[in-house]
Amino acid sequence: MKFADIFITLSITAMLLPVPSEAVQTQTCHSYWPKASTPISRFTNNADGTVSDSITGLTWKRCSEGLSGALCESGTPATYTWQEALKSGAGSTFAGKNDWRLPNIKELATIVERQCTMPAINEIIFPATPTMSFWSSTPYDANPAFAWNIYFPYGISDGNNKEYKFFVRLVRGGK
Repeated sequence: MKFADIFITLSITAMLLPVPSEAVQTQTCHSYWPKASTPISRFTNNADGTVSDSITGLTWKRCSEGLSGALCESGTPATYTWQEALKSGAGSTFAGKNDWRLPNIKELATIVERQCTMPAINEIIFPATPTMSFWSSTPYDANPAFAWNIYFPYGISDGNNKEYKFFVRLVRGGK
């Protein structure tokens, strides 16, 4: 059998293999970083679905919008356009508080765990975080049709069209 015949056979076989509808990712954390950027000791579990950050003074919802439960195991993570994301915070009364909001890009970046990927977040503090982009409230200066977000598979920030649908994690307070 010639190389070309093998290549064609393998290509056809690959096309016929079933493709899972949803890719499953496993978080990977790397020990070559000197220390965790979001260690558990930095957060207080408030036992009401929120955690407080002793460094920033922010209180975060543990679950992404659409998820609930002690380990964010119930529901389906919701996605929003940027305008919808801004409104989701304004209308929330989670844990008896009415000052929830979408974090700005600097605040959202404070929960990126640099030691980990898929997702780049402390999964003990923020369980079941979808491995995708999360909106911030910060407009993207270079293009008024864009806003800043963080792509949590790798913790990378960038600007995207405000009409895209991304995930949301709400915050309140701050120093």
